[in-house]
Amino acid sequence: MRAFKTTLVAIFFLADSQSISAIDNSSSFQFSRRRGDFLGLNMPRMGNKWPNRKGSGWLSLQTSAKYTAYPVFGRIEGIVPLQVSFDYSFDNHFTIGGYVGRFEANYLDTYGTEPYKCAILSNSGGLRMSLHFSDLFNNMFGERVNVRKWDLYATGHIGWHTISWKVDQKYRGSRDFSIGTFSSIGIMAGIKWLPTPRFGVFVEGGKGPVSIFGFGLSAKILK
Repeated sequence: MRAFKTTLVAIFFLADSQSISAIDNSSSFQFSRRRGDFLGLNMPRMGNKWPNRKGSGWLSLQTSAKYTAYPVFGRIEGIVPLQVSFDYSFDNHFTIGGYVGRFEANYLDTYGTEPYKCAILSNSGGLRMSLHFSDLFNNMFGERVNVRKWDLYATGHIGWHTISWKVDQKYRGSRDFSIGTFSSIGIMAGIKWLPTPRFGVFVEGGKGPVSIFGFGLSAKILK
């Protein structure tokens, strides 16, 4: 056991003390001991090519699938849930920001054999923090992910959402028409494809603010 621990220490020491480079120039990265983030993670020497370098900001628009915050019944007509978020890189691996969202739709359902319509209105908002780890993934698993084109990340959030309904009193007992303000805490893992340095398309899954899956577009508006 003592020899095993000594071997692990040696492996981590060597990984930290050596520069690691991918063969393909388009996906190359090199770790520097002189520029660590606030948790001590070494950063690739990519300069402006690193999508999430300190001081950059991304504005995103996304929609959701597989709702967790809203009931699903009947036929839903209207605008899908939309969310706008902003993420600021206070560090080369970490971003912090916030989000706001809205969902407004009609539900067409039946009460026995009688058709009826009701409407939902929901607003949401909160704070989020993300870790962007494409380069760390390469370092840990020996892969060659092009860190300029693919952004691997994990996002944690804490927030709230409100729900209000317009529904005839006659039908209120037939479905879950809960109203009020509800808290939301969760984490999602995602991947963003960057066809250009300032534009991305992403998909993510996990416990999101209002759903299990999300997908959307991002634009870099700072740096």
